[in-house]
Amino acid sequence: MKWRWEYLTVSEFEDAREKAERVAMIPIGSLETHGPHLPLGNDGLKIEKIADMVAQIEPVVVLPTLFYTQSYQAKLLPGALCIHSDLLTALLENICDEAYRNGFEKIVLLHGHGGNTPVMEGFLRLVADKAKPYAVYSIPPWAGLWELIDQIKETEDIGHACEMETSIALFLIPDAVNMEAAKGKIYKRREDLDVAPASTPVDWIANWPEGPLGNPSKATLEKGEKLVKKWVEVVVDSLRRIKKDKVVPELMRKLREVRYGKGGG
Repeated sequence: MKWRWEYLTVSEFEDAREKAERVAMIPIGSLETHGPHLPLGNDGLKIEKIADMVAQIEPVVVLPTLFYTQSYQAKLLPGALCIHSDLLTALLENICDEAYRNGFEKIVLLHGHGGNTPVMEGFLRLVADKAKPYAVYSIPPWAGLWELIDQIKETEDIGHACEMETSIALFLIPDAVNMEAAKGKIYKRREDLDVAPASTPVDWIANWPEGPLGNPSKATLEKGEKLVKKWVEVVVDSLRRIKKDKVVPELMRKLREVRYGKGGG
């Protein structure tokens, strides 16, 4: 069965919505440098495929992947498109409002890009502050993968265009990966930034000015397959628990009463 919003006809859409128990999912990626070996749209391309795989196991209507997001530090390198926080928040709010207008009561944000995490935390607070009539759940990048990563990694620096992310890409989007460009490339952390324990808006690019980190040449399709299988398993489990959840919808209802009064809004 089809689960992608954009591929559904009107009648298929209504059927899919009910079979998905009125739960929709928004895959969220980015457009930014991933070194010479991975595509600029790496995060979005991969999370879109993860969402499709999840939907084939546990019904959920999947909205078009959001590529236009946030990557301020990557603006110092070619290829990044970075949306201002207020605009991105407003856009996501608009999308969620429209999903609700179409009958979805729970909306799952499925992230493939760690740089979106701060603005997404702010978005969750906005949803509560405005007492939205729907519930939002945010699943972070690589949710539930860290124990497996510790077991299979050969390098210490993990996080961006690294051994692990490149392995996932080799499995999910092999035609977009250029492993020849990764050969002999080891991206070590620079030591110039010394302000600990303070953090700054440019920590990542200060520490890894080329973008990637670690040794992506250690990536393999086999590692990627293991990581993707686990990632899908974790998201499916989370989605099933989200469908059963009554706590968040009830608390959102109470927040709505506080803001608008009983029966208001």
